[in-house]
Amino acid sequence: MTLLRLASALPLVALLAACDDNPKPPVAELPAITAPAAAASPAPAAATPASAAAAEPMFGSWSASLANCDTAAVTITATEFLGAENRCDITRLDDNGDGTFTAGLACTSQGQTASENIRMTPVFAPTGEGVVLEYLDRGGERVTLLRCH
Repeated sequence: MTLLRLASALPLVALLAACDDNPKPPVAELPAITAPAAAASPAPAAATPASAAAAEPMFGSWSASLANCDTAAVTITATEFLGAENRCDITRLDDNGDGTFTAGLACTSQGQTASENIRMTPVFAPTGEGVVLEYLDRGGERVTLLRCH
């Protein structure tokens, strides 16, 4: 569940980071969305049943810190990537065939829109299940989230 909460907080953190004078976000925060605003948001495309079923271990609530599951969780479903003050439609969910998945996101936060591609890799850590989010449009910037319980 931690990954899910962190994923949902990503667009909010990105938007807030754009307004902040501090160029580097704290380690526990997700990177800001920096993609240019889109003229029109594409309609979400449903994930294929096979890719959605295979990606199911990455669905749930996630956070960079288990202590923040109640306040900074990201929720990931087959169709959405949700944060506290943002919402991303998953417009594409591809099974990469190596245990990872690539998702196309169309995000909206505080009236701004952005598109982004992320690679999601499930991981197992001493503290539990996790997911590594790799922001492909940001030079491969990575964030690890843990499942909230």
